[in-house]
Amino acid sequence: MSIRLKALLFFLCSLTVLSLCGNIHAESDQQSAPDKPTGTITGRIMVKDGVPLAFGQIMLYDALTGPPPLPHKYERTPDISKTIDAEGRFTVVLPEGRYYLGAVRRMSGERFGPPQEGDYIFRSLDDQGKPKEYLVQAGQILDLGTISEAIPLKAKDFSARRVTTAIKGYIIDMDGKPVEGAIVVAFVKPTIGGKPLFVSDRSDKEGKYILRVTEGTYYLRARNSFAAGPPEPGQIVGYYGDGTPAPVVIEECEIKEGVNFRVIMFPGRGPMSGTVPSTQ
Repeated sequence: MSIRLKALLFFLCSLTVLSLCGNIHAESDQQSAPDKPTGTITGRIMVKDGVPLAFGQIMLYDALTGPPPLPHKYERTPDISKTIDAEGRFTVVLPEGRYYLGAVRRMSGERFGPPQEGDYIFRSLDDQGKPKEYLVQAGQILDLGTISEAIPLKAKDFSARRVTTAIKGYIIDMDGKPVEGAIVVAFVKPTIGGKPLFVSDRSDKEGKYILRVTEGTYYLRARNSFAAGPPEPGQIVGYYGDGTPAPVVIEECEIKEGVNFRVIMFPGRGPMSGTVPSTQ
């Protein structure tokens, strides 16, 4: 086993332990600290033809934790998401603050990850076409009523995306073969745990990915599915860096190339434990 592979396995195992410990401390803090003031946002999301966006996901983005969601420039991950019911209705209790809102129903059945062609989406925009802010106040209910604006994503929607500030590279396995269908996520902390800020589209047959971001410093992780927290056995996983995650600094309107990943299959029980991912 190579030194770099040993370092990667050591780091991933350490990350798993730290994440689990972090969850324990988080639960303790929630029990001991007073509850933060919360408000409620509710409403109903419909497709434009009047069909409910049944069992999709309502997505809320805290205005204080990241930039406005602009899918034509980058794909920001939501701070809070919740399943919409069979009638397209949702009710979310969340800390008071300012939020952006969207919704998606993925035809794949996956709960997380970038929308794909054929998925239904809704983006709440103001009269100027910018993400609309919603003020959630403590102890109050913000009722958005019925919104009939969800539409299916088409191929032309992807071709219209602008690549202005982005990180590019390739994802390969330990044999040097390209890994198709993987995603790269960007974190603002080197622990690369919890919820990432940005997510890429899936890598192509050559293993090439494009991660659209805003100006900043990021720590990157690659997996074959969108997942927060420690990896599970059987998932492919890797991070950018030699031994430990390395920062990737990018300026506005910069395209940073050559940020490549070599991924492994996370060890677990069973015959696949410790093996490398096959080319998809």
